[in-house]
Order: sequence, then structure tokens, then C-alpha cells
Amino acid sequence: MNTNPRVLLWNYTYEEMLILDRFFQAVGAPEAQVIEPGQGNLSVHDILFTDKRSDQAYVCDEKIMLFYQVEAPVIHRVMREAKDWNLPQSIYAVVTKQSIEWAFSELAEHLIKERDFFKKKTDEQKQKRSSCPHSNH
Repeated sequence: MNTNPRVLLWNYTYEEMLILDRFFQAVGAPEAQVIEPGQGNLSVHDILFTDKRSDQAYVCDEKIMLFYQVEAPVIHRVMREAKDWNLPQSIYAVVTKQSIEWAFSELAEHLIKERDFFKKKTDEQKQKRSSCPHSNH
């Protein structure tokens, strides 16, 4: 069983994968592993440690980058420098003791909801700060 650090990638094009490969080498990130549509309904554990596939393909348009056993400084560097490389907007997450047992599809939906919740909160806070402090609204 390969327990080496890896970055699981979902929904990247071939061209994006070529750029990501160069990017990961430049920032010292571990090897990347693509999650195939036929693996989307499998547990993250199965994706990491087996060659299983499902008959039912999972479809999700979001780009997701899952870090497995990757050290925090490397994760932070990837997230920080991704903009400099003009990488596609992605959802970043770390595989945890809990999430490794989840189906990737469930984890993806959870991550999307979480991202949308925080984006809404951030937008609301920006709106409050930009409104006139002396208005009666």
C-alpha cells in the first residue's frame, strides 16, 4: 500500500495537468494522482489504495485538489503560488481520518457547500463595510 504523500486532482484538463506537473516540481509538491470520473463514487481510501472503478461516472465541474499526507508548508506554498502560475481556481482540502472514508462525490459536495457558505459570508462582510456608516439601512 502506497502511503506516500500525494495530491489528488479532480476535473483538470490535459493541458492544465501539464502546467500542474511543472508547478508541483517547482514548489516541491509530491506526485499528483488524477481521480477519474469512474472513481468519483468510491471512497477516498479506495481511490488512494486500490484500482477499483465504478460503473457509474461522477460528474462535477469544480476543480478540486486534495492533499494526502502533504506537509503544511508545502500545501501553503501551493495555495499561495497557484495565482502566480495562473492556475485554475480550485477547491483545496486535506484528506482527514474522517474524509478518507467518504465517497469522493460526498466529499466534493461538502467542499462545494462549505466554499459557497464562506464566499457568501465574505461577500456580506464586504458589503457591510462598503455601505455608508451613517445611513439608516
